[in-house]
Amino acid sequence: MRALERKPEIRARSLAASAEMLCHAVAPELAGRPVYIVLRSDLPRDWAGGEDYASCTIAHLDLILRSTLERKRRWRGRGPAILIDAAAIAAAARYRPRTARKRVFLPALLSIVLHELAHVIDMEFVPKREPDDWWVRAGRRLFSEPAAPDNRPTNGPGAPVPWRMHEWPFIRIAMHLAERASAAGISVSPRDVIDLGEYGLSSTFQYALALGDEPARMAGCDFEAIRRATPPTAFTELWWADVERWVSQAEMTNEIPMTLAACMRQVSSPRA
Repeated sequence: MRALERKPEIRARSLAASAEMLCHAVAPELAGRPVYIVLRSDLPRDWAGGEDYASCTIAHLDLILRSTLERKRRWRGRGPAILIDAAAIAAAARYRPRTARKRVFLPALLSIVLHELAHVIDMEFVPKREPDDWWVRAGRRLFSEPAAPDNRPTNGPGAPVPWRMHEWPFIRIAMHLAERASAAGISVSPRDVIDLGEYGLSSTFQYALALGDEPARMAGCDFEAIRRATPPTAFTELWWADVERWVSQAEMTNEIPMTLAACMRQVSSPRA
């Protein structure tokens, strides 16, 4: 009986360990540094009322979740962290036959981990300094307190700028990660890592086609080298065409110009 009771805990540890191994395999700059994949089911019970999400990452998430990591005897010092709701990912496949659910669950979870890892790399969430205490306290409230009833999404469907935080540098990183994971034997595609149609952009297939063989050519490079390399012209031209199309169709509100300006500062790139 005791062994049966421990099975969920064993499965949870196995999921986290598999995801952490994948992160180290596809991102060489993380070598020698812990990467924490934390399941939402491992959070304290009084955090159960927090905002609903399948996954997330923010700066200093490792410190926000440190008490949970210490309770699980997993704390090994500062490192990027990703929070995953395995139950929500499993529920998304509930319409499939039982045998298919088991087959697709792990690739689906790992695809979501890769999406969040792309944010870690794009936003440089690898810890470089200690934050103020207020940041950690605010982060804990974010995950433990319900969102305000009028809270609007910051990106994706329903957001003022749906592609916010998913600009072309992020898309490029996500596609490199998908290529590396696929080469490592994980059954994922770029669309599994990010479905760009959900962000009001051209299809993931079109972006992958525009990026060409860059992910394969630069498979052995770290992401700093990839950042320094000029992306294919077709790739950035597709991005700017998408942005211009979106701007021409968007219904402007008071908040959009400031959000749009902040996004554009982060994605400056020569058009040639």
